[in-house]
Amino acid sequence: MRRFINKVFKDSSRETIIGAPSFPLQMSYSDLDYMTKRGFLARKLGQYIGLHSDETAILFYLSFSRLSFADSDKENQNEYLIYLSEQMLKWNKLEENIPAEIKNMDVSPDIQNILLKAYEMHKTDLFALSYEKSVQENKVNVSSQMDEKWLIYRDVIYAATQEKFLLISKEEADSYRKGIVFCEGTIKARSDIPVCRNLAKASLELQNLGTSSIMSLLLVLSEAITNTIKHAEEGKMTLIKDEKNHEIRFIVEDNGPGFSLEDLPRTTLLAGFSTKQSLGQGFTLMMKMSKRILLYTSSKGSTIILTFDMNKNKGGELNATG
Repeated sequence: MRRFINKVFKDSSRETIIGAPSFPLQMSYSDLDYMTKRGFLARKLGQYIGLHSDETAILFYLSFSRLSFADSDKENQNEYLIYLSEQMLKWNKLEENIPAEIKNMDVSPDIQNILLKAYEMHKTDLFALSYEKSVQENKVNVSSQMDEKWLIYRDVIYAATQEKFLLISKEEADSYRKGIVFCEGTIKARSDIPVCRNLAKASLELQNLGTSSIMSLLLVLSEAITNTIKHAEEGKMTLIKDEKNHEIRFIVEDNGPGFSLEDLPRTTLLAGFSTKQSLGQGFTLMMKMSKRILLYTSSKGSTIILTFDMNKNKGGELNATG
């Protein structure tokens, strides 16, 4: 796949990494939402042609540098990929037949293939107007936070964390409870931390996991439980084994005041950042060691879900990278 890049992108220059996305005051939420989706899609196109993760990260951040890339330099690799992403989003807005438009483009078959792949992979989120409509219709029913601002924060954080962190609704959080519950514990005081840890250790040992995996899981679980004690009066831990999806999930719930939406980007993107209601350094550890982190938060409490892959081909060890 790499061979076609030289044919399409002659004399392309590598961009220097742009800093974290900034949100100018004059930009509307709809503009930020659009640039986030465009950057996310461009990064996917970069992955499909075999670019390194550092190079695809540049594409995401570059999308925030200006509103349109319609008049960009088509010989520049990064700008061209963002332009292609922009074109696909425009077709979606006009309710055009995107696969047909792609096939009518005067580009190489390789370019057409990556665009078609991107469409197939994201037709229900990035390219389906029915999806956007359903989000609007279900705002009140799904969650009071499912507004335009919440959606933008969700998409930005999800893309900027390499799809490691996702804000979810209460209904989505409930869907992750499917599977076999093999351990539960109540968290009301600091003394409950070692109690829950020991309960989890005994239960994990029965799951035929390697010692190193168990120690890593307990470290992450301890961080999540500790945050419950810090920010809420009480909480609950639940360990679930989902054999169908080959996952182990830790669900930690609390009755605290929830996480500030405005603090979440710094909490997830800056290692060690901490506020009264942030996860601080513990969050950084959870990000590193889990496959994915899902968070539902409201003024009545939060639910953190940590997912881990079960890899039965490696003697019961867990694969946290997914």
